[in-house]
Amino acid sequence: MKNLIIGILLSIPFVLFAQETKEFDFVSNQEDGFSTVRQGGNWGFINTSGELLFELRNDLVTTDNPKSGKIGVAGIKYPQLKDERAIISKKKDGVNYYGFINTEGKTVIEPEFLNVSNFSNGKALALKLEEERLGKNQLLGKGVISYKYDVVLIDKAGEVVTYLEGPFPVAVSKKKLREAPAINAKWLGEKVVSVKGPNGKWKIHKL
Repeated sequence: MKNLIIGILLSIPFVLFAQETKEFDFVSNQEDGFSTVRQGGNWGFINTSGELLFELRNDLVTTDNPKSGKIGVAGIKYPQLKDERAIISKKKDGVNYYGFINTEGKTVIEPEFLNVSNFSNGKALALKLEEERLGKNQLLGKGVISYKYDVVLIDKAGEVVTYLEGPFPVAVSKKKLREAPAINAKWLGEKVVSVKGPNGKWKIHKL
């Protein structure tokens, strides 16, 4: 009987370990203490102990054919945790909006931007959408709304730190906005960024 009990106790750690072992279709190299993992169409992150930070999910941003050197979602090959923030997307009326989750998988910045960059040094570039109601179309009986966006710098809480360039007109519809508008910006230093304005000129901003 004693040998049976010992045998059962010895088997418990093995069973628990087997349950924790996971197989993934993709595992990235470790960066900033985290690695990206994928299982089917769902993504997540593991720490340096191999533990999942939260349940795998399908709203983390990834691009099949990322554009090298592009700032924003078009340049993201797979999700990354930068400054404890990862980009998520949410579709509304056929248009993608972007926000961020933290290391616990909680949404800390609601998906409300037309495009965003990963965080660096506590800041991220984003395209902030604004709408202006121009009146009512009497023939159709619908309100007329004009949309525009500005290139802004946000902090880890999603608050706008600096308005950089804009406004840029944009048509917000499934048909006309199939891809996120580009963030035409270049980091020239940790606190220096160049942003292309509505006039097509590049302006240097010291942050």
